[in-house]
Amino acid sequence: MRGDDGRRLPVVVLLACVVFTTLGFLLKAPCLGNYNANRDRLLCSNDIQVLYGNRSMADRTFPYIHGDLVKGELVDGALEYPVLTGLFAWVPGQFTTNSSEYFLATAALLAPFSLLTAWLLSRMVRWRALLYALAPALIWYSFHNWDLLVVMVTVPAFYQWWKGRPATAAMLLALGGCLKLWPLFFLVPLIAARLRDRDRGDALWVSFTAALTVIAVNAWFVVVNFDGWWASYEFQALREADITTNSIWFWGFPSLDRDTLNVVVPILFGLAFAGALVYGWVRAQRRDEPYPFLQVCAAILCAFMLLNKVHSPQYALWLLPFFALVRLRWGWWVAYLAIDATLYVGLFRWFYDVAQGQDFGLAKQALVIGVWGRAVMLVLLFVVFLRSQPAVEQEQAELTWREAELAKVGPVPVNRPTPAGPRPGPGAGPGPAVSPPPSHQLAPRLAALDAHSPSPGVSRRRAAPGGRPSHRR
Repeated sequence: MRGDDGRRLPVVVLLACVVFTTLGFLLKAPCLGNYNANRDRLLCSNDIQVLYGNRSMADRTFPYIHGDLVKGELVDGALEYPVLTGLFAWVPGQFTTNSSEYFLATAALLAPFSLLTAWLLSRMVRWRALLYALAPALIWYSFHNWDLLVVMVTVPAFYQWWKGRPATAAMLLALGGCLKLWPLFFLVPLIAARLRDRDRGDALWVSFTAALTVIAVNAWFVVVNFDGWWASYEFQALREADITTNSIWFWGFPSLDRDTLNVVVPILFGLAFAGALVYGWVRAQRRDEPYPFLQVCAAILCAFMLLNKVHSPQYALWLLPFFALVRLRWGWWVAYLAIDATLYVGLFRWFYDVAQGQDFGLAKQALVIGVWGRAVMLVLLFVVFLRSQPAVEQEQAELTWREAELAKVGPVPVNRPTPAGPRPGPGAGPGPAVSPPPSHQLAPRLAALDAHSPSPGVSRRRAAPGGRPSHRR
């Protein structure tokens, strides 16, 4: 970033994020007075206040270590989320006495994470960070659940990848998986990117770092009370695709029972996951470019959101950073968020109608349009993300491995006829002119380099002195 533009950019992005996050708080504020009366009528419904009482936060019970799943119900501090989300949710419960106070404390703790996400995106993609900061989804969902946490951890992981620190990125993705499960999926394309760069050692180090992080976070809970730790995952496996899940399975395939879905969903997601990975590898080979890490991650997330047994509305927050990080036309952003807004309003107004003894009306029509419009958008985005280019900017101080090698070798002398006679001795003046080689002369050298080098293109590994890439982890 340079000059006034570089100084103005983060200020504008952060101000925009503050405005939309504040609007998100104001949307939920009516529920602070009388949650049950206002939640659906005024669209201020949120999981934070509901789970305060339902998941033992009101009793200040430390999560997981005494918990269990009893007849399908989470009790004594067990939560439906991995351990880091449970720990974060427990903290504000220690100094609050009711659900309204708990919501205020949780919102105060969550808000800075959204600002950090916006700031990091501005570092990576400059003004495209506004696609996050100005997203209406920040209004609907910033304080709907604890999802700002996992987004905040995932974006720094991409930032570390951009800086050429894949092991640090792996550690952050593993931490993200201890908040919500889906960032763990991104470890596979990260490893594929290192293998594409022919760096098996780094791929192993990335795998080891991620595994060690997951073990370090979860080990104590597993040892102290395995049942309380496992209850989070068992609860999700036992969950039916009912009215609370809002997924395509509830709306389109209500006859499929839980056991069938627990087989069908992993198979379909596994096929989509593998398809995205393979497409990324083939694309990198054919185009002679690095592995499309960001694009494959975005496609995997689209497949997970589409096919998962549960599709809570706040999942839209997960996808927001990718609209900034991957170069898409802005129309995709507008279309997805317009459909998402339709779904949000339709969903909670329909819940209100059902509570009033009504069912089919304008709210349900908006909800159905939102559910299936979102499903179509996720299918299209799966393809569009894979075919797109990353929007992250390459820092000028960074060179690709290939560029560093060519700079070390130096230019190729141009073959020019020289006058007959003895060769000039020392001090006799400059020799034949030297210029950059044309492409037909450069091709053999590049081919030789490719036989021993990482994949060409934009590498995020900073060239160390002497031209070789550094191996910082």
